[in-house]
Amino acid sequence: MDIKETLPIFKNNPDLIYLDNAASTQKPQSVIDGVSDFIANNYANIHRWDYELSERSEELYLQSKSIVAEFLNCKASEIIYSYNSTYCVNLIAQSLVNSDILKKWDTVLLGIREHHANIIPRQILSQRFWFNIRFINIDDNYEIDRDDLQTKYDDTVKVVSIWHVSNVTGKIYDVKKIKSYLRDNTFFMIDGSQSFPNFQIDVQDIWCDCFIFTGHKVMAETGIWVTYLKKEYIKTLQPMISGGGAIQDVDQDGFTTPNTLEKFEAGTPNIIWAVSLLKALEYIKSIWWIDAVRKHEQELASYILPKFAALSDKVQLIWPKTNDRVAVFSFFIPNHSNFNNVWEFFASKNIAIRCGGHCAYPLHKDINIPWTCRMSAYIYNNKSDIDSFFQTLSELID
Repeated sequence: MDIKETLPIFKNNPDLIYLDNAASTQKPQSVIDGVSDFIANNYANIHRWDYELSERSEELYLQSKSIVAEFLNCKASEIIYSYNSTYCVNLIAQSLVNSDILKKWDTVLLGIREHHANIIPRQILSQRFWFNIRFINIDDNYEIDRDDLQTKYDDTVKVVSIWHVSNVTGKIYDVKKIKSYLRDNTFFMIDGSQSFPNFQIDVQDIWCDCFIFTGHKVMAETGIWVTYLKKEYIKTLQPMISGGGAIQDVDQDGFTTPNTLEKFEAGTPNIIWAVSLLKALEYIKSIWWIDAVRKHEQELASYILPKFAALSDKVQLIWPKTNDRVAVFSFFIPNHSNFNNVWEFFASKNIAIRCGGHCAYPLHKDINIPWTCRMSAYIYNNKSDIDSFFQTLSELID
């Protein structure tokens, strides 16, 4: 099966070479049709229903969580939906403060290669609640510096929050190994924005307390973000916000919240985009599960790396190794100060890439490279796309 034929974006834009998948992925026709069918035939608000349309709508919402749980190897009752990565990190970070798990003079450990979504919410809260933030360094091979981790992981550390895969280097980090260094009472949170779309995730094997990912990077629509939260924390954490649908009882003196995930989903949830995630994961299952995505990406990575190596005297690839990576490649052209010229040149050839700091300024500053350009492949990209990219890159540097 030609995967591209299942995505109308390529039929409607026949000259498009889309290599910006780390930012967002394109949508199969089955996802588009599934959402349209839901809106046309089954849409209604959910919870506390007493009519058939609302019942059908809620059933699809619950099916969406069930298939996510299947992919993550957890229970649907441990899946929380929200709107985007920034909201999700804020939700968990604020809830940890509200529940006194993170208090004054405590410490949060983050990786130096984190996305801003995992950094800025912590920095804002730390200014108000007086906890500390430390960054774990990377070594010359872009691995987590384990000596630095062990040095900084003292008794004050209550939260460790890291990205599973760097959105700059494509490097897959051994989160299970990192977990082995941590005490049982340390809240361990993993951002899987770049990992969930690309390979199998088992939260029981990783042994994390919280795992998050976004739907639009796995061919669903924007506006649906997933949080796996271990059951014990669903019971004990106090949510960042509350309101309709998130309470057990309310009177003039106050309110009580349930010990279920509903307390984290105040207000009307994003039902439509939850259905889009259901349809996207059904699509992935139809193309031989997530293993097919992983195998295809590894084949593309093996094809891409020698081509970058052939240009190594003119282009600097950030972390070029083949093992433990997804098909995300960031590069820098030495002595070229304006990255706008790079992406504009690619855009003139109908090739979509991304240039800049990729919301990872601390990493770029740490490696002393002000900007990078990033090409990222996915299941629907092929060798012809890669050949066009490198032809254009060669023309640019010449």
